[in-house]
Amino acid sequence: MGPQSQAAPARRPPPTWVLDVQAPEPLDALLRQYLDLGRFQAQVQQAAGMRASGEPGDAPTEGTISRSELRRLVAAAPDQARALLEAEGHFNADVRVAMAEEVPGQPIRITMLVDPGPRATVSRLQLVFEGELDNGLGRDDTAALALSDRLSREFLLAEGNTFRQALWSQAKVATLAILRAEGYAAATWSGTSATVDAQANTAKLFLVADSGPLFHFGPIEVEGLARQPLSAVRNSAFFQQGEPYRERKLLDFQERLQKLNLFDSVLVSLEEDPVVAAAAPVRVQVKESKLQQATLGIGVSSDTGPRGSIEHLHRLLWGQPVQARSKLQLGRDESLVQSDLTAHPRPGGRRWLGAVAFSREVDDDEVVTYNGRLRFGESDDGDRMEKLAFLEYQRSRVTGGQGDLLSDASALTGMRQWLWKDVDSVVLPTRGLTFNGSLGVGHSFATIDSSGLFARAHARLNWYKPLPSRWYLSVRQELGQVLAREQVDVPDALLFRAGGDESVRGYGHRSLGEVVDGVTLGGRVLSTASVEASHPLLDRFPALWGALFVDVGDAALNWKQWDPAWGYGAGVRWRSPVGPLRLDVARAARTGQYRLHFSVGIAL
Repeated sequence: MGPQSQAAPARRPPPTWVLDVQAPEPLDALLRQYLDLGRFQAQVQQAAGMRASGEPGDAPTEGTISRSELRRLVAAAPDQARALLEAEGHFNADVRVAMAEEVPGQPIRITMLVDPGPRATVSRLQLVFEGELDNGLGRDDTAALALSDRLSREFLLAEGNTFRQALWSQAKVATLAILRAEGYAAATWSGTSATVDAQANTAKLFLVADSGPLFHFGPIEVEGLARQPLSAVRNSAFFQQGEPYRERKLLDFQERLQKLNLFDSVLVSLEEDPVVAAAAPVRVQVKESKLQQATLGIGVSSDTGPRGSIEHLHRLLWGQPVQARSKLQLGRDESLVQSDLTAHPRPGGRRWLGAVAFSREVDDDEVVTYNGRLRFGESDDGDRMEKLAFLEYQRSRVTGGQGDLLSDASALTGMRQWLWKDVDSVVLPTRGLTFNGSLGVGHSFATIDSSGLFARAHARLNWYKPLPSRWYLSVRQELGQVLAREQVDVPDALLFRAGGDESVRGYGHRSLGEVVDGVTLGGRVLSTASVEASHPLLDRFPALWGALFVDVGDAALNWKQWDPAWGYGAGVRWRSPVGPLRLDVARAARTGQYRLHFSVGIAL
């Protein structure tokens, strides 16, 4: 019988430990995240979890370290912590680390005690300029002085502010960005320094910026045009060659080109070579959209029922610089045919426009309204505000359920319209403002009552504001009035009605207005308002929101007869792949009845 074999001594498992950082918030979390002890601890715990689950591969050995390596990490931890704290402005931190004795079967406890001490503050900021900006300051140039004052005023680490390494880096980037945006496109830092007095807890900042030359707009060079005329691009620029460069004007130029609906993509840039600063070329790279485009659409809403539509867009009608958009829509309660012509921009950005449209609309009380419209004018597309000025001929014919004629009038109107939109999302905005306002004067031509002069004003404002705890507020206000002698008949399309999905929910579409013999007609005054608070319903589906709302308003013959109707309820909003969907259940305070409001539309 051979010699008795001896069992090998059991091998100790790799060490595990718990890091206890005792420091003020948020420094404790910062140290746990970035210290090597914290990072390796997370790796060891992850490897232990993989071994416990029996996952294949290299998991059993990943994330393990030896006891000697752990002792090295503990020894290096104070210096690492002090370096991290200095980046946060604490240059006199007291850091102590203690490592407990190892107990079999238990993690080793490593305790770090941190007294960060006071933060350093900026005692002096000196911002010096070289290049053309310095020359302008020497000449007491107004623009140069204003820019210098702005850079000093907006520097993120002004005198008296707490010094932090992250803010120091951000301040340098932000200052250089302002310099480049205000005409000095080749600006760089010649040198920067932050001198810290650790004993006094102060920092002195010294920066030298070489502005380089002041850039001026040069010729516009366009790439990518195949069919569209060069004038469509050049006429959208609101700057002249030789004008001092401003980044904002370049971005506005790019935005206007995108709004033309002629290009799938637009990229505008400036040649930043200082050699050509006196006339820096503006490069425009575009990809043209398809010359023609057809869109089919189907939808349904509680206001007008089911509908189907076909829309055609031609971006260069008969080879001329004109876009033509035509639409045919057939629906249960609303049908229309229309065609809009929009010319390419003229110098300065203005565009001629023309439109013709015919529609038929059926209201809840079986009143049928026929409208015809012919319009000619021009649009002026600003940076955020679109302004329209046009002359319009419009005729409206209203018949009752038995075919009896209730109103028949036409009008020639001169109108000014303003459209403003500044929101974070067109589909489901949560922040910003939209405004639609119009003013007009005209003369009506009636077949039942008298003809005569009238004036019309209308405004609609939407405001969106994020609230705490992921709530979002939206407020809507709409006002309108037609001024005319009482006997003057104004076309129904120029009058006002309220009620429905986009007005006072809880009431039928266009059911609030002037009531004559039990039939609702358009009123001469309008005032509605809405307040809605919404919130995401599920974290897993962030596009699905719930909403609570209150609506109020009315349309009437005059303000004495204006009697506001209240509606309130709840609903859901879904930013779906096929478009925005909404569903509301509202209660009408006047009648106590509930009404379902919904809107679904799909473009094919």
